[in-house]
Amino acid sequence: MAWEELLQETHTVPGVEGCFLIDEEGNLQGSTLPERYSPEALAAIARIAARTLGALETSRRRVQEVDWVFAEGRLILRRIPGGILGISCARAINRPLLDLALGPVIRSLSAGLKERSPAPRKPRPAAPRLSTIVQDLVKEGQGLVEAARARGLNLRLLGSAGIAYHSPSAARYLPAPSSLGLELAAASRDGKAIVTFLEEQGYAPFARFNAFYGSRRLHFHRPEKGRHVDVFLDAYEMYHRVEFASVLTREDVTLPPAWLLLSRLQVVEAGEADLAEIAVLLLDHELVEGEQPEAVDLRVIVGLCADDWGWYRTTTMNLERVAQLIEGWERGDRELVRSRLERLRQAIEAAPKSLGWQMRARLGEAVRWYQIPIRIEEGSRPDMAFG
Repeated sequence: MAWEELLQETHTVPGVEGCFLIDEEGNLQGSTLPERYSPEALAAIARIAARTLGALETSRRRVQEVDWVFAEGRLILRRIPGGILGISCARAINRPLLDLALGPVIRSLSAGLKERSPAPRKPRPAAPRLSTIVQDLVKEGQGLVEAARARGLNLRLLGSAGIAYHSPSAARYLPAPSSLGLELAAASRDGKAIVTFLEEQGYAPFARFNAFYGSRRLHFHRPEKGRHVDVFLDAYEMYHRVEFASVLTREDVTLPPAWLLLSRLQVVEAGEADLAEIAVLLLDHELVEGEQPEAVDLRVIVGLCADDWGWYRTTTMNLERVAQLIEGWERGDRELVRSRLERLRQAIEAAPKSLGWQMRARLGEAVRWYQIPIRIEEGSRPDMAFG
């Protein structure tokens, strides 16, 4: 197997210095790293990479990727079926473009590793999936929704807690969340009342952030629990924007499944947890055209993707990523998710596109198609303050 030839295909992405491939036992299979890396150094890198992912899995959960950022570069370790792919690249590399280039490379590498290692490996010990962290978040979020209702306020769960509440399969497939926070949906007209309500519930407002962005988003924290709460007003806005004001009260505890799904499909830099949440939502909910309980309304997602090329690009990119993520799932669940991924993709592709979509598509990825999410720790951004 010409590993180097396959690895060389990633060098079409600007910023890639070199790649290397490791099998499950930590043995180096091939490398396109520069000559300054000696064979001894490459062997040491291979051992360290295998041990690092192994240690993380033992202590927490199965880890799909590790991304180390250094002063002048970046090292990405990506677990693939049969081994580990390492990429040495520039710190500011275009991750979405890199992920697109990696797709066919990973499939070819995985097929080659499988041919070299036909003997089945011993299954890894099963790890608990729906962690106590998520259970606590769901319980806390549901309590806030009910307490707000008693006050005449409409709050609904979003994010990891909302998806875990709405998807029974979360207990089997969702990893521990990367963030110990709640995401809630509310109406902007209730903004001031929500601030008062959450303060009474023991959450301290982030005054500077709320003063600047309070027309669209509010942020609170609860130091004794190490928790934070983000309240999105009228729309969920991170990499893209999706309005939810018209459906806020359609369900009792969360937003409808289509909006929960969109909250994860819009993540340009989606990690394992984001992709797994997309997968469990599709596993537990049928795709339908129209409003039905316990189902995803295709019209909502297709409509956004047909009108906005940015939404289209990010959504279709994440559908590909989810298909790769579920390789290790139980066969029946995997096939069901795949069939729904394909149906969603076909519906998006078949929908007539708006004139604005067509004009933006001509620019493609040469121009950034998504906005940079507001980061609490980065301070105020005038471009995101109003409107």
